[in-house]
Amino acid sequence: NIKDIVAQVNEMDSNSLTYKNVDILSNFLNEQGKILPRRVTNLNSKQQKKITKLIKQARVATLMPFIVGKNCIKWLLAT
Repeated sequence: NIKDIVAQVNEMDSNSLTYKNVDILSNFLNEQGKILPRRVTNLNSKQQKKITKLIKQARVATLMPFIVGKNCIKWLLAT
């Protein structure tokens, strides 16, 4: 549930959430691999910017895919 994950992010201090927390960050992506908007996640602006930045860092570090296609389905199921 996205509300439980948002509550978990709110409880974490700003330094404990990193781009390596792929299991948490993957909850902020839809089934197409796009970042969920603020109106869905109910994060404030500062938190949404941080989540977006961390997801982009994880994508560059190849911890998360840029696009979700037939080849990426196995990755999503593994997380």
